[in-house]
Amino acid sequence: MKLGGFGFIADYEKISAAGYDYAELDMPEIEALSEEEFKRFREHVEKLGFPVMSGARILPVSTPLFFTDGFRPTDYKHYLIKSCKRAQELGIRKVILGNGKARSLMSEEDIKKENVFIEFMRMLADITGDCCQELILEPLGPKYSNYINTIPEAIRIIEKVGMPNVFTMADLRHMVWSNEPLTNLVTYADYIHHVHMDYPLSYPERKYPELGDDFNYSDFLDILMESKYNDTLTIEAEIPEDWNKAYKQAIVILRNII
Repeated sequence: MKLGGFGFIADYEKISAAGYDYAELDMPEIEALSEEEFKRFREHVEKLGFPVMSGARILPVSTPLFFTDGFRPTDYKHYLIKSCKRAQELGIRKVILGNGKARSLMSEEDIKKENVFIEFMRMLADITGDCCQELILEPLGPKYSNYINTIPEAIRIIEKVGMPNVFTMADLRHMVWSNEPLTNLVTYADYIHHVHMDYPLSYPERKYPELGDDFNYSDFLDILMESKYNDTLTIEAEIPEDWNKAYKQAIVILRNII
C-alpha cells in the first residue's frame, strides 16, 4: 500500500521530504495556474521525481450546484478538460469528486433532478477516461453533504453512470459520521480504489492521527487489511506545521499495513 499526504503546491516538496510515497494535491489550485506557472511546476515535479498520484476537489465550488435550476453539466466541460489534462501531465491517475456542498440537495424534491448529476458524472468519466484516469466518487458524511453519504449510496450512482473507470473510496471520517459499518470495506472491496484517513472525531478540525488519540484506528485498519485493499491511502487532514512530525505520528499507527 502507498501512503500519501494531502496538501497544496507549496507543500509538495515538504510531503516528499517527510517520507510519503506520493502527494495528493488540490486540483482547482493546479487548474488556476497560468500556463507559465503550470509549466514550471510540472518541470519541478519531473525533476524531483516525487509522484502526484491523486487529485482532490475537482471543482472550486462551495455552494449548491448540481441540483440548482439551470445547471448544465456542459457549462463545466472546458474547465474539467483543462483540469484533467493538467492532472494527467503531473501523473495524477485518481481524480476525486468530493465537493459536498456543490452536490447538496436544497429540498427533498431535488432528488428528482438526479439524472442531471448522472449526466455530469458520465461527462466527467469520459474526460478522465481520455486522460487515463479513474474517477473516484467520494461518500461524505452528513455534516458535509446530504447526498451520497455512504459507500453503498456511491455504488448506486456508479451503477447508474455505467462507466468502466468510475469507482468509490473509503474515508474513515465520513464512515464514522455516517455510522457506516466498517464491514462495507470488505463487502464492496471491488469498488474501493482510494482511502482517506485522519483523526475522525473532531469537527470541523481535521487533525493528523496520533497514537494517543481517543479513537481506535485498529478496527478500521484491520478490516481494511481483511478486504485485501492494496492501493493508495492518503492522510487527508489540515496542513501540519511540521510535516516530518506528522508523518512519524501517522506511520506508527499505519505500520502494520504500509
